[in-house]
Amino acid sequence: MKKDERDIQYVLQHFYKVPIKSIMERKIWDLPMVSKDTPIEEIFSIMTARRHVWVMEKKGSKKLVGVITEKDLLNVMAPKRIQPYVIGGVDLTSLLLGNVKTAEDIMCKKLIVSHPEDMVEEALEKMRSFRIRRLPVVDKDNNLFGEITIKTLIIQFRKVLKWYRITKD
Repeated sequence: MKKDERDIQYVLQHFYKVPIKSIMERKIWDLPMVSKDTPIEEIFSIMTARRHVWVMEKKGSKKLVGVITEKDLLNVMAPKRIQPYVIGGVDLTSLLLGNVKTAEDIMCKKLIVSHPEDMVEEALEKMRSFRIRRLPVVDKDNNLFGEITIKTLIIQFRKVLKWYRITKD
């Protein structure tokens, strides 16, 4: 095994044990947040510059109740094609049908979250298992504390690896 490969493995094993709170994005004022009663037009406006928006219980609150992603917008924008052989409930949430008016109407309520004390390894496993790129970091009362993204994890890992190699030599 080459020296560079050993370095990566060594650093990654230790990086797994780093608490999320030490590397997550903490600038909560910089995160895209809306209340659940935010009009759909405003969601579209925000999503022109962002890939997601966190949905709070009410304006001024940090109580996280949902998330809206580009995929959620695609689902309500695309025309509904109901097949005659569909079994079970059919999702008729649609802009075209006029039943989407607020953030609450399209947000995903089943949140996969991380906590400040969780380790990087746990966050990566959740991201991989649920095929998501970002996790909200919440406190015990489900108040938004920050977020962790795969991009943040990659950037931080590269920094640690670079630092390790500089200090090792």
